[in-house]
Amino acid sequence: MDLKQSLEVVSRTGRYVVGYRRTVKEILARKPAAVVASTKSSGPLLKRVRILSQSMGVPLLLTELTPAELGLALRKPFPTSFIAVLDPGSSDIAEQVRAGSGE
Repeated sequence: MDLKQSLEVVSRTGRYVVGYRRTVKEILARKPAAVVASTKSSGPLLKRVRILSQSMGVPLLLTELTPAELGLALRKPFPTSFIAVLDPGSSDIAEQVRAGSGE
């Protein structure tokens, strides 16, 4: 299953939050099972999320998908660069994070 399909499954069967501020808040609480971030997002914001994820022990999956593609994968009418997956539901996103395949 590719990342887009996994995110669609998360949107139907799991729980997640979108956006930089909410993602950072969840990382600080160590709640996410994984964080998905677009490499096409703002450089300083991406750097902060990388550092926070690493220091808090939250797995981070960087993807080449655009923010618009990430939003569409979650069936949202807006783009998003950061997604904190709180409950993966029936998706295989945890395996993708372990494999490091963000494509």
